Amino acid sequence: MPRVRRTAAVLAVVLAAAACTSDGDTGPSQRTGADGGPALLGTVDLDAAVGGDARLLDLAAPPGGDPVALLGDGGTRGWLVRVGSGGDGPMATTLLELPAVGDDAELTVLADGSFLVATTSPTTGYQLLTVRPDGQATVTALGVRPERAATALSPDDRTLYAALALPDAGPAQLLAVDLAAGVVSRTAPVVPEGTVTALAARPDGGLAALVDSGGRALLASYGADLRPVGEPVDLAPDAPVGVPADVDVTAEGTVVATAHVSDGRELGRLVTVVDGAVATSVELDGVGDSALAVVVSPDGGTAWVPQADLSFPAELVAIDLAGGQRVSAVPLCAGAAVLGDVAPLDGDAGLVATGSCVDGDGPQATAFLVG
Repeated sequence: MPRVRRTAAVLAVVLAAAACTSDGDTGPSQRTGADGGPALLGTVDLDAAVGGDARLLDLAAPPGGDPVALLGDGGTRGWLVRVGSGGDGPMATTLLELPAVGDDAELTVLADGSFLVATTSPTTGYQLLTVRPDGQATVTALGVRPERAATALSPDDRTLYAALALPDAGPAQLLAVDLAAGVVSRTAPVVPEGTVTALAARPDGGLAALVDSGGRALLASYGADLRPVGEPVDLAPDAPVGVPADVDVTAEGTVVATAHVSDGRELGRLVTVVDGAVATSVELDGVGDSALAVVVSPDGGTAWVPQADLSFPAELVAIDLAGGQRVSAVPLCAGAAVLGDVAPLDGDAGLVATGSCVDGDGPQATAFLVG
């Protein structure tokens, strides 16, 4: 991999006024469901927050802050929108306007408040756009044009790891990018061969990668040097297919991963892996219209997964990781829905899920606040 080209420029960003919307049916005072568990606090129309139709591309949870959504219009513009609870209920605040970002864009919020967007530019290929809160921007171009990409940030904020599937270029590649220097410091092939759908940093400095390898959902582990550690773990060896979806890692190093495990995607599975072996496996029914995003609670005891399918309710489900039981479910839509990401609110105040309810008004990019 050649040295990365790194240029600095001032990005023309717009600090927009706050845009707030609420469904008016629920509010911060309704914090528990009928069973004493969490409930839907309200929804935010993210299209309205940016003044038009937008695609919801990613959701990131900054250290000590509310989640930030990355949206794009599919052509010329992008936005960063903070989602949280205000005095009058759920709200969305547009933070910055960005140049166009690709549909593969992934967002990370650094500890200093900077935003890091990894995306494929139509002109320069795969690049890292770092935007400080004051609008100063740096572009790090990697000189490649991947068919698919997944990223993860090291615990010390110094290294961005990327797994890139390159067209006609042999095995997919793992890259370690030194963010301060703007160079690729290490590269390695993805082992086993396949496409990495999700990456997560481990507390020990290594990586957990979900690999789609010949119709199997595999969990691969790597050290900080990008060398494989141990053998890959098949997340669903008894299923006819395995399509890996998302991964998170607890503070103790337990890997929590999700996968679709049926030809029609309606069946899913949540798996925990400890010391290279499956510890817990939980079946998820009715998830064909869910990205099966997963986020683990701060104490590492619970995983949250949005699930939706045409014949099933759209819900945010909590699963006890020790026993594998479903401990609560929060309804998000009255009917069908398509659900994507999930991220925690600041101060363990709840969660934000993203997606669209399918109703008479048509699909809208929506943030669902649960607490």
